[in-house]
This record gives sequence, structure tokens and C-alpha cells, in this order.
Amino acid sequence: MSSTPRSFVGAATVRVAGAVCGHCLDAVQASVRQVPGVRSVTVDHVVGTVTVVADQPVDLTDIDAAVSHAGHSTVPVR
Repeated sequence: MSSTPRSFVGAATVRVAGAVCGHCLDAVQASVRQVPGVRSVTVDHVVGTVTVVADQPVDLTDIDAAVSHAGHSTVPVR
């Protein structure tokens, strides 16, 4: 079991698996923007990451679900 907190305020970055084009990451960005508490979402098309900034507690499970809704999955950023 991981001891990594699942909730965050501020910034969190996730890598998106299977997002091989800008359109894919744009769809992920639009979906993650809908999560309550998310203030902004920035994508890095080169490395396939999404950085989420939240101004109130957001659970990473909700971010994972939003990415899944866009047809992709998240993987840990190392």
C-alpha cells in the first residue's frame, strides 16, 4: 500500500499513458478541467504529462477518472 497522499492542493503532475498526439492530450485536458477544485490544467505534449493546479483539495482518484473518461490512463511520474 502506498503512503503517497491521494489529495492535493497546489500542483500535481501525472503522465498519461497512450496519449500519442496533441488531440489526445487536449481531450484529457478538457476532461480534467471539469473536476471540481481544479483551477488550471497544462499539458506537455512532448513528454505526455498533465499538470493540474487546484485551489481546494482534489483527490487524484478524480483526476484518474477524468483521464479515463477521455479514453486514457495515468501512470506515476518518476
